[in-house]
Amino acid sequence: MTIQHFKTSIPLIAILLLLSGCSIFNRSQPSEKGIVDPLIERNKAWREQVEAGNLAIQDGDLTDALEAYQAALAIKPNASQVQFQVAKLYFQQEEYEKARDAFAATVTLDPKNMDARNSLGYIYEQLNNYEAAAQVYENTLKVEPHNLYALNHLGLAYKQMGRLDDAERVLRQAVEIDPKSSRPDSKNLRNYLALIYLEKGDTGEAIAEFRESIRLFPKDTWSRQNLASLYEAHGRYYEAQLQYHKILEIDPQNLLAPTRLQVLAQLDRAVSVSIEIPPVNLIDIDIEAVIAAAPDAADYPDADALILLNQFSHEVTPSGKSRYTTHQVVKILTERGVQNYDDIAIPHTPKAQYITVNIARTIAPDGSVVEPPDEAFNDVTPPGLLSYNLYSDSMWHVISMPALKPGVCIEYQVTLEDAGAESVGSTSWFWGGYSFQSTDPTLQSAYALRVPKETDFKWKAIHCQLNPQILHEEETSTYLWTYGETPALKTEYNMPATNDIVPRLSYSSVESWEAVYNWYKDIAKDRYTVDQAIEEVVEELTADLLTEEDKIRAIYHFVASQIRYVGIELGQGAYQPTPADQVLSVRYGDCKDKTTLMIAMLDLVGIEAFPVMLNPAPYQRVDLELPSLGQFSHLIGTVPRDDGNYIWLDPTADTCGYGDLPARNRGRTGFIIRSERGEFVDIPISTPESNQLIVDTAIALTEDGTVQGTMRVDTLGQYNIEARLEYKQVSPSVWKDTLAVGLNKQFPGVRVDAVQISDLADLNVPVRINVAFTVKNYAELIDNRLMCPLPSDEFSDYAEIFAAVERQHPLDLSYPMQMKKTIRIALPEGWTTTFPQDVRLDNRFASVERQYKLEGNQIHYEINFIIKQSIIRPEDYPAAKRLFDMLVREDRTQLFLEKRPKPKT
Repeated sequence: MTIQHFKTSIPLIAILLLLSGCSIFNRSQPSEKGIVDPLIERNKAWREQVEAGNLAIQDGDLTDALEAYQAALAIKPNASQVQFQVAKLYFQQEEYEKARDAFAATVTLDPKNMDARNSLGYIYEQLNNYEAAAQVYENTLKVEPHNLYALNHLGLAYKQMGRLDDAERVLRQAVEIDPKSSRPDSKNLRNYLALIYLEKGDTGEAIAEFRESIRLFPKDTWSRQNLASLYEAHGRYYEAQLQYHKILEIDPQNLLAPTRLQVLAQLDRAVSVSIEIPPVNLIDIDIEAVIAAAPDAADYPDADALILLNQFSHEVTPSGKSRYTTHQVVKILTERGVQNYDDIAIPHTPKAQYITVNIARTIAPDGSVVEPPDEAFNDVTPPGLLSYNLYSDSMWHVISMPALKPGVCIEYQVTLEDAGAESVGSTSWFWGGYSFQSTDPTLQSAYALRVPKETDFKWKAIHCQLNPQILHEEETSTYLWTYGETPALKTEYNMPATNDIVPRLSYSSVESWEAVYNWYKDIAKDRYTVDQAIEEVVEELTADLLTEEDKIRAIYHFVASQIRYVGIELGQGAYQPTPADQVLSVRYGDCKDKTTLMIAMLDLVGIEAFPVMLNPAPYQRVDLELPSLGQFSHLIGTVPRDDGNYIWLDPTADTCGYGDLPARNRGRTGFIIRSERGEFVDIPISTPESNQLIVDTAIALTEDGTVQGTMRVDTLGQYNIEARLEYKQVSPSVWKDTLAVGLNKQFPGVRVDAVQISDLADLNVPVRINVAFTVKNYAELIDNRLMCPLPSDEFSDYAEIFAAVERQHPLDLSYPMQMKKTIRIALPEGWTTTFPQDVRLDNRFASVERQYKLEGNQIHYEINFIIKQSIIRPEDYPAAKRLFDMLVREDRTQLFLEKRPKPKT
């Protein structure tokens, strides 16, 4: 018997002695006969045992605590909380079978004890009885459908049972309840989903979930380790290395990361099994003669490198496969040329193409040759894919060229071959193109295309005159286009897409745009799938809405803001949309997935919408004369209006409100996939009034130069899209610091006192920012005058854009816009100033109006700047430069304040 139990027994012994007439007590003394209530004594004894158990837990004595609680249960077997404590103690002592029975007893006594239910399920997991665990969690969810712990662990139990679809379903329910995994029970939710996708073989989805977990919990190394391992397994060594390096930044003591980095560094990737692809030799040329005849650097004093030979061969086999060989010889002229050509990157898709480097060598002026070692050949992820939620099969095969210095020549020849024909229905299409001009001078270029005889295709020479040599053989026809010397392409700030201005060749075997229309209709026809979940969401979004426009707005905003953008361009997923019900279930998708879901949802409320294929800026514009799938890279939606106009909807842009459209889509040609036909429509350019930045600043200046002020910023259109995107990525806790950095250009040494930003999650409300601030020594006292800078920095970026005296190519200023800025400066009592003359400039592409006035002791400054046309032609550039140079000077304006002379007495 324990000491605690002995002590609790004393009152019972005393009672027995008293009732038996023990002579210890003086019988001669008067006494009262006590009446004892057995129920009270039973409760007292029970409480004492419970308290003893509680004290034992505080002292860390789990054995004594367990005995005390069991003694309490002997008194009151139906005490559910005590039973729960016993179960937890068994669990802590790893007596799982006893813990299981105790938790089960607790649930029987108190069916609403969710902790006991979840603990019972977890015990079953520990005992590898996943069927029983699943049954417990299912029963828990019948009582409490939104129990996140039960949903998460039911998903894990289903996973262990091989019920992967059910596992994904219940975990998606958890995501709907807690999309940001902000509750403790959901911390590993995205990781659980990733593991399920891995087991299902959905690599892209697994990567997406691990990446989302890392975004939500940047310091979590477990997600990063799994993601790095996944990248390794798929040969994405560069991405794996990035994750391992990040793990070491978070946890310098991590043992796995340095080990894997060492392995990756020593990995001989050349050992991997590969298929040697012979080059497509359609053009005969004497390379040694080309190198021997190479000009010297003195002949091209402005060039960093000289392309001696630039040729490409494309062979289409009878099965529809394509084989490509690129062959280039370059002479390095300067150190900048060394930097430009030290790494040669060849885009390819490892799962769909074989690649072979047929030639890679550096030729010195004395004729000696150096070839790259094995470790100089590496597959890396294109940099752009690492910056966005985009998971693609695309890789760069990089050749690090050896022994580079001015005067050497490099030669490389690389061949790609399709692993399988890309078929559309029963047809295999091919298309391609080639630019004959680059940023280095080119002496000769050639492009060869060999196709099965009688193959129909269209070709077009753009910005040049070309006629091919054609060789017809028994089974094939070969077309050869040659181009002579071309000067280096002069690059300019915000110039058009290269393919819109250089001489180039394009070709395609796609017979018509109707064929493109039928192709997309066919692959998307069964993708607008609607299930009960979609119906419930649409009903909730539109239940109280009366107008068609309000319903479009609600559905568009939901898809844009609540369905995360994740591009999984793996295999067929690179061009076929995911079924709409699956997109809603996983709550993410790429442009075609999000658009497909939006169209399906609009259809439920009787609104007909269509997908639109386009190629956004800054990519080349669609050429209507040459049907090809290769001309499109983006998909949005549209709703035709009765008046012949369209409502354009890009649900990929999660910060773009209804009625707006990202500037990159404006002014482009869209191919609408209507119900019965395809239709090309020019998407209108926005008006200046639809893209507004309105800034209102009020400051009060004291004689010591201190400023106290407020600023209000209102945004519309593209400014609204960009402001929402910028501040959504910033925690409200650091808004002051973030705005201080921006304001410091106008107000050096600014202290931001308060910040208020409109609801960034509400796409119906344009972004508004209110700031209160203080600046000491803003104005400087010089010779009894205060020198006060005009608080403006909106135009300084134009100094770089308009730095050149003249241009060869049009200048793209992105989009028409209007900026209205008002500044009110309250002067110290008795101070005044003089102003520059007002300005009013107006021409075809822009206008600016600026004026000052003094009312009492307050300066009023207003400027209204409008870009009417965002594309400035070279002939208009000088006039545009004068206007924008004047605007740049506005940011350097200084006001000189003087005290008013005292009136003579």
